[in-house]
Amino acid sequence: MAEKKKEKVKCVCHARWGLKAISFHSDVKGRLITLSDGGRRVSRDGSSFCHGLTFSGRPVNTEEKLRLRVERCDGGWHGALRLGFAHVSPEQTTLPALAIPDLTDSPLYAAVVVPEHICRPGSEIEFMLKKDGCLRIRSSDGRTHTEPTGLNPEWPVWAMIDVYGQTTAVEMLGSKMKRWMFTSRSCPALTHAEDKETQGRRRQPSMLPQRNLRKRHHDNTDAEAPGCEECVVCYSSAANCCLSCGHKCVCTPCAMRVHMKFGTCPLCRHPLGSFRPYEH
Repeated sequence: MAEKKKEKVKCVCHARWGLKAISFHSDVKGRLITLSDGGRRVSRDGSSFCHGLTFSGRPVNTEEKLRLRVERCDGGWHGALRLGFAHVSPEQTTLPALAIPDLTDSPLYAAVVVPEHICRPGSEIEFMLKKDGCLRIRSSDGRTHTEPTGLNPEWPVWAMIDVYGQTTAVEMLGSKMKRWMFTSRSCPALTHAEDKETQGRRRQPSMLPQRNLRKRHHDNTDAEAPGCEECVVCYSSAANCCLSCGHKCVCTPCAMRVHMKFGTCPLCRHPLGSFRPYEH
């Protein structure tokens, strides 16, 4: 009997309208999580029902549908998968044991519980952040669940997958996004190409000393014409946010982090009431 030929999977990452390859974040994960299959499969040690937090390896787009397949379950635990999104990058997130309520107590994180009956081995689930800020989950039987969140769809978001309870292994199947006349798709893993951009951003410096910040950015306020200054927190992205004190010195992800964790401007230490993106 002739041996069946292995199906060749065509890479779509470099197609003109393709989405960038997506897998689980290789560095930021719960202490019971292990990665395999080039970063597209995560497994949780069944010794506990928690410590299974994982994130996407890159930011995801609004209306980009992430596709997952439940690979393994342990009937000894109650509860199932939690899915959601975070405005704070994985590298800047301190990992607690659970997504709900440990992270979702903050308005920068949102997650919902996936019902146990659709988290069976072989079940496929897709989820996305809609343009109205709602989180939508669709099961393989076609049923959908939509829940409003406080997330801003115009801000960067990372997918958040809590491999919780009875769910002990999940595989990333890629993502897709409907456009005007066609659907863009991504490859499910980064095994075929080096993601240098992601690697370059894995290690970002923390908040720098006050005197260094003042030296590089003196009085970058509304009185100055918007330029292409670097963010004073990460030094890897352009400063594109205006803080309530008037300084334009941070990128959007860092503005969210500063607002949530510090509450003061990194330059003048003035208490922050709000921040807003501005156009260069």
